[in-house]
Amino acid sequence: MPDLISIHSLWLSIAFLAGIATKKIGLPPLVGFMMTGIVLNLSGNVSVEVNPLIEVLSEFGILLLLFTIGLKLKVKTLLKPEIFITANLHILITTITIGSFVFGFSYFGLQYFSELNVWSSILIGFALSFSSTVFAIKVLEERGEIQAFHAKIAIGILVIQDILAVIFLSFSSGKMPGLLILGLPIYLYLLSKILSWILDQTGRGELLTLFGLVSTFIAGAYAFELFGLKSSLGALVLGMLLVNHNKSSELYDRIMSYKDFFLIAFFVKIGMTGVINLDVFIVSLILLVFLLFKMGLFLYLLSYFPIKPRTAFLSSSTLTNYSEFALIIGVSGVEMGLLNNDWLLIFAILMSFSFVIASPINSKIHLIFDNNKKRISKIGRRATFIDDDPIIYPDTEVLIVGMGSIGKPAYRYFDQLKKMKTLGLDFDQERVDHLKTQNYHVLYGDAASSELWENIDCTNLQLVLLAMSDFGANLICLHEIIKLKHRNFKICAISHYEDETHTFKSLGVDYIYQYKENIGADFAEQSNFSIINDLKN
Repeated sequence: MPDLISIHSLWLSIAFLAGIATKKIGLPPLVGFMMTGIVLNLSGNVSVEVNPLIEVLSEFGILLLLFTIGLKLKVKTLLKPEIFITANLHILITTITIGSFVFGFSYFGLQYFSELNVWSSILIGFALSFSSTVFAIKVLEERGEIQAFHAKIAIGILVIQDILAVIFLSFSSGKMPGLLILGLPIYLYLLSKILSWILDQTGRGELLTLFGLVSTFIAGAYAFELFGLKSSLGALVLGMLLVNHNKSSELYDRIMSYKDFFLIAFFVKIGMTGVINLDVFIVSLILLVFLLFKMGLFLYLLSYFPIKPRTAFLSSSTLTNYSEFALIIGVSGVEMGLLNNDWLLIFAILMSFSFVIASPINSKIHLIFDNNKKRISKIGRRATFIDDDPIIYPDTEVLIVGMGSIGKPAYRYFDQLKKMKTLGLDFDQERVDHLKTQNYHVLYGDAASSELWENIDCTNLQLVLLAMSDFGANLICLHEIIKLKHRNFKICAISHYEDETHTFKSLGVDYIYQYKENIGADFAEQSNFSIINDLKN
């Protein structure tokens, strides 16, 4: 039997190659990671050796994912009606609908359905009502939209779903939290103070990374298990405790790379769940149809709130998949005697199929919206929306898209010239509100929206700077700009790597700032300018 180093080198190599292969054909790498799991599973003994490590790494990935979500999430966000009401109603309606359908099928004598009763049917409906947090976050990160309004709605709904799942698992296990749970509020209060103080002492090196890992696994996950709660909830809450700390963004960036690596194991594990037979395949295809129902229901519910049809559509598409919680809830169903083990395989196959279907759709979701804009826009039930596109003032000459670490200095440069009317645009409402208090001329808006560019008055516009730090976000915005038939303004974009520069050039960007090549020269130029001024004075 091969040694463990050889085995783990093997599955990592297969995952890497499969990820490259799927990326080349236009699918996200996570599809390749799932295929790796299938290959390992078919290989027999190798999967047995790989399983223990995959299980541990997968759990680490989920905990770090929830921690990073918490670092970007505030409690008040979850209480917004479009999030709280939609999440709860969607689970209730989906559970009843799928549960009723499954129970109805039990009368036809089909394998896996015939043995179900009312309660097991409801449990299946409940399990399939959840959407995958892991998948949704990966999709949003790849598009550079994690801070967009539609992303915050989707993430808020996912978090409420996660909380409901944790509550269900706590009750279904029969192990209710003991009296120790009464001390949880005190623990969280003291923990927030202690962790904030420690975070101030860590600096910005490896201690910051270690702080994120230790606090997630021990202060969050392990501590919550001691309180009789799920470790995943602990990781999420811990992140939320640190959301207002001035180092939360740096901590988020540090943990992201570790989270991405560990989540590779999560997707590999999905592919290793079981071997498909014909009956399982048929049942999975039958239940896969409810993906359309889930998306339609999200669209229908969100249409009652004052958000644009585009926002509702993008949020719904992100949530149209089956969740890893289906497997976890399925395990509880098996332990309670409501389901047999075959349903765990069905849930795993359903989740895998939903990812494979949703991945290419989500990668082209903006194009899909643009091609079906008239039909989708009809779902809006309000005349005004809280996320309406801003009116770009006709006298604007310089438009800076993205007011983060790159956009802010660019804005200050043009503003100091006093020669050109400059406007900033950002899809982070909190950042916009903060910048306005500092007298920045900035508006809230999603530059990836085709509606924004269709309605913009470009009469005096001379320059658009794509200053978002994420290449994917800049690219989506650029695709909308180049659709304009009459464009007299120039486009500038930030590039970090050679392949990004090549892509921008092929799309007709007028000037590309190659960040890593030019930053040293800019540093020298500014230093020289400062020294000369000091000598003159």
